[in-house]
Amino acid sequence: MTDGATDDRVAQSAEFNFDAFARDEAYREANRALIAKAFALLPSTFFHVDVATGTGLVPQEVCALCREQGKQGAIIGIDPDAYALESARRHTPAGPSYTVEFVQGVAQDLPQLLAGKIPPEGVDYASIHDAIHEIPGEDVKRGILATMASILKPGGVLTYNSAFTTAAMEQSALEWGRMKAKAIALLGGKRDRHKPAVKIHTPEEYRQMITEAGLEVIYEGKRAVMMTRASLGAIFHYPAFIEGAFSDMIGTEQVPLAEKHRVMMAVIDAMGPIELPRVWHEIMARKAG
Repeated sequence: MTDGATDDRVAQSAEFNFDAFARDEAYREANRALIAKAFALLPSTFFHVDVATGTGLVPQEVCALCREQGKQGAIIGIDPDAYALESARRHTPAGPSYTVEFVQGVAQDLPQLLAGKIPPEGVDYASIHDAIHEIPGEDVKRGILATMASILKPGGVLTYNSAFTTAAMEQSALEWGRMKAKAIALLGGKRDRHKPAVKIHTPEEYRQMITEAGLEVIYEGKRAVMMTRASLGAIFHYPAFIEGAFSDMIGTEQVPLAEKHRVMMAVIDAMGPIELPRVWHEIMARKAG
């Protein structure tokens, strides 16, 4: 099912949110593996900023690594969504060797949001996981990555991943396309062939954005996450995914979010057992020094 970011993302709520998918073990493991690569490079006492933290998955995994390995850290998560941050605070308590703070705001305002909160010499780790595709505009994406690079101290690392690149459905594009077509048909809708497509970047374009921000890529890979019926049911509760799936349907604005969700669930219910791969592109980069 193809989808894309929009400027007018629907806020998360008790009914429609990212909580369920954030608990999906295959998704968590994909993030955990990348975070562990960065964590191995961090000093025994570190400072970490997670951009677009959502419901707190990345800070939660960093906290778990602190408990396992005995490192001490200060972690700040930034996100614009009030519901997501409430969930993050509830499920990410501070521990004896680490502090956790969540701040509401958009990544474009990172310098103001972090003013007085991070060390003057910079932070050891900055991350943006499964979120950059939701940031509208290529220039804005580049600006955010440049700002994230600027808050890193020399030798600091950045991790990024995304399941919304041109590689995302390279192993199962037809299946995702059929799911989208069935969902639109169940609503009695048609695709708007004249609507400009949301730009989906290539892995190479994201790599270039990161290197143009002044960072050296020290690891790059692709990771296939198997999406089961349970996984799909979970991500189909996330407003940005739902709206993105129907972004090119004629009259999409007139169809309530709940109705779009209903037909998406009907599609996977009709398919029976499902296992579709979705490919995450991931990078770890380091600031010279």
